[in-house]
Amino acid sequence: MPKVVLVTGMQAAGKSTIAPLLAARMGPPAATLDGDVFYRGVVAGAEIMTPDPSPEALRQLELRYDASALIAQHYADAGFDFVCSDIVLGEYVERWFARLRGVETYLVVLVPSVESIVQREIGRGGNNSYRDWGDSLEDGVRALQAGLDETPRRGLWLDTTGQTPAQSVEAIDLEKARW
Repeated sequence: MPKVVLVTGMQAAGKSTIAPLLAARMGPPAATLDGDVFYRGVVAGAEIMTPDPSPEALRQLELRYDASALIAQHYADAGFDFVCSDIVLGEYVERWFARLRGVETYLVVLVPSVESIVQREIGRGGNNSYRDWGDSLEDGVRALQAGLDETPRRGLWLDTTGQTPAQSVEAIDLEKARW
């Protein structure tokens, strides 16, 4: 039975780097998708998530999640293991997994320290993904991190602070990550 893994966590937690490495370890055949593909796909009328999102921002977020789950199911139906990376928090995690059928499901939540995320975000050139979430980058990270508190405490929660991507992938035990 194909495996579908959702790798989630904060912006700059390492999801899009770790997911393809994990998929490569799982396969062949295995595939991966970064949910940002669908975020960037809205080229006219895109609305970003903020602490007080508009109805349209929520609609676009849900479309993105629906699309990534459909792609995961499509690959799984073809016999591929699949790893999706995206910021899926709170009740949306259960909704994402509820869309899947006939697969083994796994959740990996990357939870590096706030300081580590701040450093990674600065290392990306300072394009502050958290700008709408607080007065400072650190405040923004802490504000968005509140969504982790609403996420079911299932699967594998992995503190990747100070780890290389390879070390993080090595630390992922899929048995512990079962949804």
